Amino acid sequence: MTASQIGWLLLAILSPTAFGVVAEANAGALADKHVVTLVDAEAMGRATRVAEPWLAQADPITTEEAGGGFWAGVSDALVWTRDAVRDVMMPIGVVALGIGLILACTMAWLLNLVALPGNWLAIALMALYAWLGPETGRWQLGLVSLAIAFVLGLVGELVEFLAGAMGASRAGASRRATLMAIVGSIIGAIIGGIVGLPIPVVGPVLAAILFGGLGATAGAMFAEWNDGKNWRDSWRIGQAAFWGRTTGTVGKMVAGLLVLVVCAFGVLF
Repeated sequence: MTASQIGWLLLAILSPTAFGVVAEANAGALADKHVVTLVDAEAMGRATRVAEPWLAQADPITTEEAGGGFWAGVSDALVWTRDAVRDVMMPIGVVALGIGLILACTMAWLLNLVALPGNWLAIALMALYAWLGPETGRWQLGLVSLAIAFVLGLVGELVEFLAGAMGASRAGASRRATLMAIVGSIIGAIIGGIVGLPIPVVGPVLAAILFGGLGATAGAMFAEWNDGKNWRDSWRIGQAAFWGRTTGTVGKMVAGLLVLVVCAFGVLF
């Protein structure tokens, strides 16, 4: 509301005799009526001065609302998206959604075997569930569980980094040998997961870890031998690649398993 508008309002209240209204009609049409207002200038000035303190308090609020318009729109869009997704998801049932989250995080955890960021994918799924899922009740996933899972993801990455630093690179492997060790470990892990070991439940996981290490060894040795190194030096670098790959994978898998425990505990209890 402008100063003149507030002044008109106060003028009408405080000095009703200070102005008059003259109306005339053209052809009897309501749309063509014109209203001319005669205002006492001195009374109008007094009313405007009275309204100025109110305007001084209202202007900062108006400016703040105008400045936050973009972020308010983004926030409204996110809330609308969340509510729309919830309307689709909730008929499935919170029990099915919670169990589905645990299964999806388990599948993401297995991606660590082929050198993919499975732990971070699981953490991202947990964050998405915490945003879209129930806000209260038994199947709620809180921020504390997310924070613990995030820290465990960082620990897994740290273990993998340290294992790699103490692996083929520290043994003097070339960049090509390091790259071939990564490629060989991925191929070996896939083959190990398919072949498996005669151990119930954990057989494919253990086979993927073992074959991944053997694949890293083969890849590093082939690259070093192809660069002209003898078999003894190639074998030494291959051994370092095996232990670096195996230790890093085991450490990351353990951290990912703890992420799964946190996810299951946070959803079920």
